[in-house]
Amino acid sequence: MEKEATLTKLQSDEELTEPQRYWLKHYQASEVSGKSMAEYAREQGLAITAFYYWKKRLIQLGAIAAERLSDPPVFHKITIQREQCVDATCRIRFPNGVECEMTGMDERGLASLLISVSQPPS
Repeated sequence: MEKEATLTKLQSDEELTEPQRYWLKHYQASEVSGKSMAEYAREQGLAITAFYYWKKRLIQLGAIAAERLSDPPVFHKITIQREQCVDATCRIRFPNGVECEMTGMDERGLASLLISVSQPPS
C-alpha cells in the first residue's frame, strides 16, 4: 500500500498553524524515510504519542489523506456441524484452508477457548 501525504481539504499548508506545519513536515519526512513512525520519532527525538496525536489531528484537518486499507478485514460466518464433533474431537476449517483440531474438548470447552482467544491481551 502506497501512502500519500497530500493536502486535500486545505488549499495550502499556509493555512496551517506553526505547530501543525512542524508536525506535517515530520510526518512527510517519516513517510519518505520508509521507516515506521515510531522508529522515525525515536531517531528525531520526538514523543511518539505526540507524533500519533498530530497525525490524527492533521487527518482531521484534511492536511494529510487518511490511510485506506487495500483489503479491509473480512468476517466469516462459522457453523458448528455436530457430526464433526465426534469422540470429543473438534475440527475447525477456516476459509483460508487452515484447519484446527482439538481433542478431548466438549462444546463448553470449545466455547471457553473461543471466548478467551477473542479477548485482547491484557
